[in-house]
Amino acid sequence: MSGLVLVTGAGRRVGAGIARRLARDGWIVGVHFNSSREGAEGVAASIRADGGKAEIFGADLSDQHAIDAMTSALAKRGDWVGLVNSAASFTPDTINDFALDAAEKQLRLNLLAPIYLARKLREQIGAKRGFVTNISDQKVLNQNPDFLSYTLAKTGLAHATGALAMALAPNIRVNCIAAGLMLVSGDQKNFEEVHNKNLTRIGTRVEDVAEAVAYLARAENVTGALIPVDGGQYLVASARDVMFD
Repeated sequence: MSGLVLVTGAGRRVGAGIARRLARDGWIVGVHFNSSREGAEGVAASIRADGGKAEIFGADLSDQHAIDAMTSALAKRGDWVGLVNSAASFTPDTINDFALDAAEKQLRLNLLAPIYLARKLREQIGAKRGFVTNISDQKVLNQNPDFLSYTLAKTGLAHATGALAMALAPNIRVNCIAAGLMLVSGDQKNFEEVHNKNLTRIGTRVEDVAEAVAYLARAENVTGALIPVDGGQYLVASARDVMFD
């Protein structure tokens, strides 16, 4: 594998796992962070210690000017070929407290920034081949009314897969992973109880999603795909988010 893959939100949690996995396949990993600079530096250092290559890139993905500055630096390198949109905002709301400004913040990070980053990748990729992989949530296939703004944004991202695949063809492939519950969120108390609440009875692990990302990075004839990586969690209907089961 050759070229740089930018992984957003790679200073911690799922993004960090994805970054480390891609590095093992020989990709140069762009470890993006917003506020987790120390975490990003640690991820990059661990990649280098294992013989891989990594660089860190900071940007507030809610700020278009910050994205422009970061992607300009990436374009100047001449080797940016991949994008994994892993950064996310997971802030609770329901229809009872839905508010435009709060919802807009989640839409901006979870939906609009990934699409804008894809545009910036296309602008500089030239004749090279590349890819975009978006990380969404099994909630988009198994909806409930909790975390309403997050769900709306991630549903938009997942179901933009086909349109983006067409818009960025033929040079850039676009796919999406609908990930199952992997890590404790906020003050969640029932994680151990609900983590295995899927068809396989094996809770989704960060490495499961990272392995799927690694596959899509090298799958040269796969584009426009929405792939659940959740042990069949999306087939287990729930009236509420698993945090409240």
